[in-house]
Amino acid sequence: MKQLSMITVFRRLITAASLAAVAAIAAISATAPAAAAQHSHSHATEATTRSDTTSRARESHDHRNTMSHEMWMLPLGDGWTLGGMAQAIPTLTGSESRGPDVAPHAWELYLTQPAMMADVLSPGSRFALRVTLNFEGLTQRDGETSYGAWGEGFIDSRHPHTLLHEAMLSANVWRSAAGAFSLSAGKGFAPYGTDDPMSRPPIKYPTNHHLSQILERWTVNAQYLTRGGTSVEAGIFGGAEPTGPYDFSNVSSFGDSWSMRLGQRFGGGFGPSTPWEASASYADVKQDGHGGGERTKLANVALRHQRSYGFGNLYALAEASKSWPQGNDGYYSILGETSVGMGSGARHQPYYRFELATRPEYEREGVQGTDAFFRYHHDAPAIGATRWVVNTIGYAYRATDLPVSVRPYVELQHNDVRHERGPAGPHALYGASSFWSISFGMRLFFGGGEMRMGSYGLLDPMAAAMRPAAPSR
Repeated sequence: MKQLSMITVFRRLITAASLAAVAAIAAISATAPAAAAQHSHSHATEATTRSDTTSRARESHDHRNTMSHEMWMLPLGDGWTLGGMAQAIPTLTGSESRGPDVAPHAWELYLTQPAMMADVLSPGSRFALRVTLNFEGLTQRDGETSYGAWGEGFIDSRHPHTLLHEAMLSANVWRSAAGAFSLSAGKGFAPYGTDDPMSRPPIKYPTNHHLSQILERWTVNAQYLTRGGTSVEAGIFGGAEPTGPYDFSNVSSFGDSWSMRLGQRFGGGFGPSTPWEASASYADVKQDGHGGGERTKLANVALRHQRSYGFGNLYALAEASKSWPQGNDGYYSILGETSVGMGSGARHQPYYRFELATRPEYEREGVQGTDAFFRYHHDAPAIGATRWVVNTIGYAYRATDLPVSVRPYVELQHNDVRHERGPAGPHALYGASSFWSISFGMRLFFGGGEMRMGSYGLLDPMAAAMRPAAPSR
């Protein structure tokens, strides 16, 4: 990626700040008439009176077992509600230079993860529609500088996600003889792996994004949750990846791939409210290209913890992922991340991520020092692999509360790269095997804060928060 002069950087920073200010003004104007409809929902919610949807209320529960999220809410009548929120992250990323003709040597200013989410919920969350729009195709058409990233034709640069990130309709049966059941269909996440990295503390996505999530697929998912906290999810979906942010053609591959995820939740609460969650996932995915549609098997195991303690809020995730591409060597990832919310209102938020992972290497479309160095042909076969150890440490501060929450952050990342197999060695690619990058900017939330993404129906936090009284455990 081309090096930017400081003048260009400041010009782009001013432009991004101006756009953010306009967005904030628009959000305040939009939410002002319905400010009283703002809701804060505890993930450990039991029954609440839905006629009270025009008031701002915090549901009270054992603080040790609750982690709250918020979303702007508007009653539509007869018990139906509309929820919404938006986010954007103006970011400046700089990477350690190894010379004018060797990557990485970029200073890049961009708006990442610009997204809008809307939920339409029927009375008691019997039906739920989730729609999420992602505008990265406009704000970062050439991807986001992120060393170790790969997938969908981008490498060392995270690809922009599709405009229609999610459009999932769920039918939920909250009470049955043994538990709860739901059926979800549309475009979104297959039941596999862990939460969307967009909803997790670090700004940069992990290297394992294409090993630990299967997203933006046309899918039909079934979810079953017992009263003892055991969940079974299964999905049938299309394995073809989108080839760009406006590509919807992968609907034609629907039905050629499947996945399952088993989970056990414990520690109190119901569904996504529980403080402890263990899961194991398996997927059989038909990949387009790569010799005419080869199949890849994927596996993921994970342990997640989130609850409040006397010192503040604690979140932690540990996961391992592995792939077995048909006829090729596979890739793996071991990841651990954590964050702590401290101080009044958990305003201070330090976080850390460690990842050991292998990733494929491809023939690059251009030479070092050009934008094309960060691209490869979407259907090209891998020519080798590299092994990455990535340490990410960051700090975020919640400067303002909703409806417009401004959260400045700084994030430092160290990459150690080694040769795994094939001809692609790190020194030839980067001029070194160890280098740093730094990002700083601010998370902007409008109408609602971060919320878990990647599950639907009775395992969707927003639908679960609006359900009838939960089954007793």
